[in-house]
Amino acid sequence: MAKISIIVPIYNVKAYLPQCLDSILAQTFSDVEIICVDDGSNDGSENIVDEYAAKDKRMVVIHKSNAGYGAAMNTGLDVATGEYIGIVESDDCITPEMYERLYNQAKSNDLDFIKSEAYFWFEILDFKKRIHVESLDQYFNKVLDERYRNIFFDFFMNIWTGIYKKDFLSTNHIRFNESPGASYQDNGFWMQTCMYAKKAMWLNEAFYLYRQDNPEASIKSTGKIYAMENEYSWLEELLKRREHYHLLPYCYYYRLFRDRGVFLRIDDELKSDYVNHLEEEYAKYGAAIKMNGFLDKWMRDITADDKTLLKNIIDKKSFVVNKLNEAHSIIIYGAGNRGVIALRNLVNLNQISKLKCFAITDDSEKRILANREVLKIDDAIKKYPDSLIIVATVRGTNAYKAMCIKLLDLEVTNYLDGTLFEEYFYLA
Repeated sequence: MAKISIIVPIYNVKAYLPQCLDSILAQTFSDVEIICVDDGSNDGSENIVDEYAAKDKRMVVIHKSNAGYGAAMNTGLDVATGEYIGIVESDDCITPEMYERLYNQAKSNDLDFIKSEAYFWFEILDFKKRIHVESLDQYFNKVLDERYRNIFFDFFMNIWTGIYKKDFLSTNHIRFNESPGASYQDNGFWMQTCMYAKKAMWLNEAFYLYRQDNPEASIKSTGKIYAMENEYSWLEELLKRREHYHLLPYCYYYRLFRDRGVFLRIDDELKSDYVNHLEEEYAKYGAAIKMNGFLDKWMRDITADDKTLLKNIIDKKSFVVNKLNEAHSIIIYGAGNRGVIALRNLVNLNQISKLKCFAITDDSEKRILANREVLKIDDAIKKYPDSLIIVATVRGTNAYKAMCIKLLDLEVTNYLDGTLFEEYFYLA
């Protein structure tokens, strides 16, 4: 029996699979089994995984007909022999020390699960950005028991930065939804682990490289509009069958939270019909978001009869897209977290080739970020005249006002408020 069973679900990821498998095989923690579940690949991924398995006896390969992510993951869980279960998506990578660090902490503290942080990873830009919520700093590196269950849900939502005790999963019957062809089946698994864990920990370290530049990733699909709702309906029925009614508020809250994300993600021509669906959702589950003033107001406004917010969202999105399309070059003014959000949106909107540099107000040190120079704003405008400037900070703050004043002093009028990306565009 291996100490950790690492499940790798695989479906048509030929371009990324070798790099993923190499990163797993390079782990400093060697007592693992690597369960590769090929869910009916036909692009050559099925051959790659067989070639790797022939060279390393720790690899277990299962070839099966395509049945979707949930079925592939459950297949992996069924054959796993490890004390703990890890998950690596086949287009992502991990750093060598990941499982050694996780296992040592999990064992010494007898944890149901342990997680680390992750990086947003743009391989094409040679850039990674750690995903970190500073407001949670007091909870990192500590054993959190059931009193902190609400906090569990505040950490970055994912299922793959950690390891889960197999007995914990089995005892609580934690499985994946197997709805054929559905997406977002990690949501239900994530919710269950957070609902049922009695002891958990988050390490204040990042080991997982979460790829952002795979154009085939499910988060970038505008189809399967109701896949997210189906996932939460499945979870709701699961909790009711178990008579775990006290956990339903978590399900209802995140159902509406994800509803907003789906609305932003889908094509604009589908939004009007989706608003009708949101009316039903809000009427049924709205009580669960009473304490989230922003989300509650957004739901209330978007479902208003006059549809003013709907029109405003579509108009603002069109405005931003048109500005980006018209630009022959782009400068991101701001090299912090908001600058990275702007960068991620440019990638998603296929505008990244126009990005010439990042700019900051005053810095004499020459730096590189995402393969672009970081220049003083004065120098950036001189080097790339007539560029569209994205003001990448929070609207209304002193920093935002100072940056806008600086642009006016430089006689720049062609700029875009970066906050618009966060308000009107989907970003996973």
